[in-house]
Amino acid sequence: SRNSSFLRLVRLMRLCRISRLSRILVRLPELVVLFKGVHVACRAVAATLCLVAITIYVFGILFRQLARETTLETKYFASIPHSMRTLLLTSVTPDLVDYFVDDFADVPLYYGIIFFVFILMVTFTTLNLLVGVLVNVVAVVANGEKEKLQIAVFRAELLKILAVVDVDEDNHIGREEFDKILVRPELLRNLEDAGVDCLELVDILHYTFEQYDNNIPVGKLLDLILQLRG
Repeated sequence: SRNSSFLRLVRLMRLCRISRLSRILVRLPELVVLFKGVHVACRAVAATLCLVAITIYVFGILFRQLARETTLETKYFASIPHSMRTLLLTSVTPDLVDYFVDDFADVPLYYGIIFFVFILMVTFTTLNLLVGVLVNVVAVVANGEKEKLQIAVFRAELLKILAVVDVDEDNHIGREEFDKILVRPELLRNLEDAGVDCLELVDILHYTFEQYDNNIPVGKLLDLILQLRG
C-alpha cells in the first residue's frame, strides 16, 4: 500500500511538471518555434554531421600515411583514431590550430597545404553550412507558425461575421445572406488585410452557389476564402 501511494505521488509530481512545462511553452511561443525547428532540421543536421565524419575519416587516413616517420606521428597521428581525434578537435575548435601550425614547420610544405584544405572544407564550409541550415529551418518554421496564427485569427473573425447572418443556424450561407455580409465594412477590411481579391471571390462564389443550390456550407465558404489569400 505504501509503495502504491508513493507511486501515485511520483505520478502526481510528473503531472505537475508537465503542466508547468505546458504553461511555459504557452507563454513563450519562441520556444515552440525552436523545438519545431530542431525537429524539422534533425535530418539535415544528421546528414551534415555524417559528411563531417566522412571527411575527418578520409583525412585521418591521409595524415596517418603521410605522418609516418615524422615529428607529427607520435604527437598527432599515431593511429587512425588518434588522427581523427586530432582533426576533430582542430575543426570544431579552430583556436587550437595555432598549436598545430608550429609543429607543421618541421615537415614539408604540402602537409600544411593539405591541413589547410581540411580546415577549409570542415570548419569554414561544412560547419557554417550547418549553421545556415539551422537558421533557415528556424526561419521557415517561424513563418509557418506566424501563418497559422494569422489564418486562425482570420478564420475566427470570418466565423463571427458569418454567424450574424446565419439566422437559421444551419451552418449554410445562402446567396442573399452572403450579399448582406459582403457590404459589411468589417468583412471587407478583413478580406483586404488577408489579401483576398473581393471581385475574384464574387466571381468564384457565383459558380459555387450554383453547384450547391444557392446554399454553401460555412466550412466550404471559409476554405474558398482562405484559398484566395494573397
